Amino acid sequence: MDTFNDSSLSAYFPGLVDVCINDDGELVYVILKDSNLVLAQEHITEKESFSIPERKHFPFTIPRASEVLRYYGQEDNALYDDVLSYLQRFSALDDKQWAIVTHYVFLTYLHDHPAIDYCPYLLFNAVPERGKSRTGKSVTYIAFRGIHLVELREANIFRYSQNLHGTLFFDMMDVSKKAVRGNCDDILLSRYEKGGNCVRVLYPDQGAFNDIVYYDIYGSTVIASNKQLDDILETRCLPITMPNRPGNYENPRKELGLALKERLTAWRAKNLNVQFADIKPIEGISGRLWDIAKPMFLVNSLLPVDSHILLESILAIAGDKDESRKGTIEGRLVAVIRDIINEEGLDRYGGWNIKIKDIRTKYNEGKPEDRQVSFQWIGKRLKSMSFRSRIVHGNSEIKINNYEYATLLKQYGYVAGESAKPANSLPETLPKKDEHNQDDLRVVGSGREFSQVGESSAHENQEEGGNQDEIPF
Repeated sequence: MDTFNDSSLSAYFPGLVDVCINDDGELVYVILKDSNLVLAQEHITEKESFSIPERKHFPFTIPRASEVLRYYGQEDNALYDDVLSYLQRFSALDDKQWAIVTHYVFLTYLHDHPAIDYCPYLLFNAVPERGKSRTGKSVTYIAFRGIHLVELREANIFRYSQNLHGTLFFDMMDVSKKAVRGNCDDILLSRYEKGGNCVRVLYPDQGAFNDIVYYDIYGSTVIASNKQLDDILETRCLPITMPNRPGNYENPRKELGLALKERLTAWRAKNLNVQFADIKPIEGISGRLWDIAKPMFLVNSLLPVDSHILLESILAIAGDKDESRKGTIEGRLVAVIRDIINEEGLDRYGGWNIKIKDIRTKYNEGKPEDRQVSFQWIGKRLKSMSFRSRIVHGNSEIKINNYEYATLLKQYGYVAGESAKPANSLPETLPKKDEHNQDDLRVVGSGREFSQVGESSAHENQEEGGNQDEIPF
């Protein structure tokens, strides 16, 4: 049963900028029609009419319609700087981190744009008393329909996501554990991608098909956690590790962000139907990281801000993720395969075969006998990484070609040989804002071609194929 169509109450529909308060204190829709903003207490379509829910159903500050209209009718080139200045009142971050956080605030106002397919999670991670909650709240209070949550309750998340399309700030000690206990892990894993749905059987007595409800759970998400997230969940995040900078910072309050919310709402109205120029992956940013970073660069194209610092920020995240992947079991297997290829000079050929027993021997080098992994364990790991295998004269071996090899090296942050560029050099940057054609960006992959081959935890220490346990360090 589709609750949206059954109810005349609605706080979200195509063309809606936001729900605002008029001069009489009444809630009104602010709707974009033919480049003009229209205020209405009802929205009528060919199929039904919508009215606004009561004020109590909006757990965030609501913009004043008069202020949104005022800023819609004028230039507001200082908006980015003012958002940054506001955020810096409440905590301390590095300049690159501030670039990500500030751009993310703007992204929350366009997360539903037709050209944006992903909305990354903004993750604040650190030990206690580093300002995670304070920073997260300062973002939430000016984000699009920001809601601060200290519990993961499935029913609340479904309603806030589907009915409000709000920005959800999950503020808790161990988000991953809470998600599993609250039956919300599938919600967090799917929320970053547009079109993601969660299915629940709510009416078993109504029979097949009618017993199921599909919830739209896509939306912008902020997370503050003392504990590391699950490895797979973290691939959806733009991580911000809070620096240790004690200071006398202001405490964020909802009312402090109201004026900025009104200006940001007007910015949303101006760009709700904007046509973005196509951009292609940037060298050094690939796979899922590119999927979730691309919307940040699209937002940057609408702001009077140079893309260089955002590019540096995302590249720094890419570097950290590369180093993290190197430490996984799969990353170390790739390193072993690279060493075998280099030692035997196999990269002179277009493709080659490598015996699994040789991979096992090198992987076990330096390990005590009771910590060495079995032949079966290695074989299962390689199979999970999508390697093709065959048996020749009783020997199992994997087949690999140059393209697959180059893909693996890129995914796990390795290089086949010495780089021609200095270690601190940047790839080609995004084109200037006034260039319509952005096809000159250097392409390192198309779509999901360079997605992760494996996503296993670096802390996994259970052998899959043999009888021994392995310490993966």
